[in-house]
Amino acid sequence: MIIRKAAFFLVLATIVFASDDPKDSENAKSSIRFTPKLISSYREKVRRMFYHAYDGYLNHAFPLDELKPITCVGQDTWGSFSLSLIDALDTLLVMGNNTEFRRAVTLVLEKVRDDANVNVSVFETNIRVVGGLISAHMLAGRHKDLVKEWKGYPCDGPLLKLAVKMADRLMPAFNTDTGMPYGTVNLKYGVHKDETPITCTAGVGTFIIEFGTLSRLTGDDKYEKVALKALDALWSTISPIGLVGNHINVQTGQWTATDSGIGAGVDSYLEYLAKGSYLFRRPSLMKQFHEHATSINKHVRKGDWFMWVSMAKGAVSLPIFQSLEAFWPGTLTMVGDVQDASRIMLQYSEIIRKYGFPPEFYNIHNEEPVDKRSAFPLRPEMVESLMYLYRATKDETWLELGAEIVDAIESSARTKCGYATINNVKEHNIEDRMESFFLAETTKYLYLLFDPENFIHSKGDQARIFKSSKNLTCILYGGGYIFNTEAHPVDPGMLDCCSIQAKREQEVGEKEVSTGDHLEKRNLTEKGGEKYYENQYGKKEELIQYEVDEKMKAEAEKKKAEEKSQQAMDKVRTFLMRAYLKDEAKQRNGESSDSAKQLLDQLLKAYPNHTQELENVNKEALYLFEEQQHLNDIRDIVKDIPIPDLFCNGCSYPLHEIVDSVALRVMMADIYEYHIYPNRKVKFHHGPVCWLEETPRIEDDYKNEPPSVHTDKWNSALFDSDMVVLSNFLGDDDIEEIRKFGFKYLLAPGYKNIDRRIGGQNIALKRKKAWYYEV
Repeated sequence: MIIRKAAFFLVLATIVFASDDPKDSENAKSSIRFTPKLISSYREKVRRMFYHAYDGYLNHAFPLDELKPITCVGQDTWGSFSLSLIDALDTLLVMGNNTEFRRAVTLVLEKVRDDANVNVSVFETNIRVVGGLISAHMLAGRHKDLVKEWKGYPCDGPLLKLAVKMADRLMPAFNTDTGMPYGTVNLKYGVHKDETPITCTAGVGTFIIEFGTLSRLTGDDKYEKVALKALDALWSTISPIGLVGNHINVQTGQWTATDSGIGAGVDSYLEYLAKGSYLFRRPSLMKQFHEHATSINKHVRKGDWFMWVSMAKGAVSLPIFQSLEAFWPGTLTMVGDVQDASRIMLQYSEIIRKYGFPPEFYNIHNEEPVDKRSAFPLRPEMVESLMYLYRATKDETWLELGAEIVDAIESSARTKCGYATINNVKEHNIEDRMESFFLAETTKYLYLLFDPENFIHSKGDQARIFKSSKNLTCILYGGGYIFNTEAHPVDPGMLDCCSIQAKREQEVGEKEVSTGDHLEKRNLTEKGGEKYYENQYGKKEELIQYEVDEKMKAEAEKKKAEEKSQQAMDKVRTFLMRAYLKDEAKQRNGESSDSAKQLLDQLLKAYPNHTQELENVNKEALYLFEEQQHLNDIRDIVKDIPIPDLFCNGCSYPLHEIVDSVALRVMMADIYEYHIYPNRKVKFHHGPVCWLEETPRIEDDYKNEPPSVHTDKWNSALFDSDMVVLSNFLGDDDIEEIRKFGFKYLLAPGYKNIDRRIGGQNIALKRKKAWYYEV
């Protein structure tokens, strides 16, 4: 009944907004003509949908993680992060609401803690919290007024700082024998000693987008290193037929669940191989995706459905379709295989036409949802692929499917304060939960599907030239946004604005230009080398003569003089403090001394024009002197305190020493027992190390050390050798080398030069057949 009602409204809308141009009707591929007016109406419908859910969350659930939309209360689900608000930040900017974004950022910075004593999913915290904060940080700079108080932007800012803190809390999970992370970590204490080492494949391979972006923005490569190390380790465990399982032991590298597919537990690992190759210019990641895709087509794919099979033999173990698998056509579209992606999506669309929503599990043979797995928690994967396919093909079939999903959600999932999970796609009854990804992904992808002019869809023909705090010139907001698996977009241009690699590349470029370009060093022949140099720099007599800007020169000299003056005042402050300490020491011995006063008088006489500065420095020196003197007084008092004679029964450990490490306690006990106590003639009891009234400490059950990535023992083939850098683009010979190296796996043909540099237009051209594997 509901589906018929949705179809009726779609047909009605078609009649109302139909175009009068007969050519348009002939060219339309869907059964409905989506005029600009109809597209706009669905865009506004999605906007209202988002704000109904967003306002419901803020009014009834904040600061808890999620809204329960039937009872209109909140609940914590993933770690008490105010998760739905973090997930919604960049959606606000995508929809153009800068005012609410500013208010929401203030709430996040006030409420969200990174050190709560709570166990969290490493995977979910990364994609939702770290990813959401990074994306909000990056997109905020599109509006200068939003970041005018964020010093160091885009390489610094409060949201980025919070993302770094969150990532640091996750880092102890990567301290394993293989480099693959644990699935759960305690934000405050780290990894529990009894934590299971079993983690799903996606939980190992879904970090490179967020962690790599953090490394490029902060200049600290440790995040990218651990993410690539995990991918290295995972790649080393693939089966002889090129498949991965579903769950793995992160300490041993042994597979514990050997079913292979593209759905739950595996999905985002495959997605991140493709997206990571684009975002970080790493051909090996695309080569790995290529090999996985070939094996998937050979062993997992049956027609246009994807089963679950044995990773070792390829025998079918579970003939079901999962709604999470619907991401796959979108990923195929990104890498250029649009025709195959379209064919798969048309297969999936049969479920939408039949039920309005894809169930969590759909039995392919029986052609019906699996009992007790027939829910639909308003997942985004289907509309994500629709967005990519429509951007690549302009086929209105994808708009029609998106419109049906919008109408189905509105008619079946809407409640008085939000949108509820569909409990059973057959009955369209609902349950009391609205996951945060509805605000982060589902509404965002639907909005972008019906908003062809959104800045996210930029083709690279418009951008902002920006000078970073590291004095790098960057191209920002030029397009080519890469979405993490929670639909948080990353701007590729900003990565080249802050990273160590970007600085190296710029230095290389400056060096080449300043020495006359490396092409000048080659044997200049009649084939064009000399002509190239003249075209780039002109003949000797035509070189540009630069004029000196006297105003800028004066400002630079003034700044230099101020820096020298500050350095001099720092030295004066140090000398004055030493003089005060010297006077104090002599006065304690009964001697008179006023060396500090004499020094200050001499300075005032020598520099009469700096009287105020010298007096201020003297006040600072007095403050530092008093602080140092206070510490010295405390030390003198402590020296006179006698060692207590009270010890716990049967114990040889000194009660007045407090240390965290059990090993250090044992060593300290030995030192006191055999050296300090005998020399001081202190009575003590032999016995085990103990502590009076000490209760077991929570910290003792956790390991909270991140992996050490800056040692000779640390290695990652992906990190150390696999990267295409901008300096490789100097000259035709270098470009040919890139082609040999595998650059063809990164970008589809037809791209402009600027697109290659800023990551623009990441949806490849439509192809008649797959370019990287046999269909």
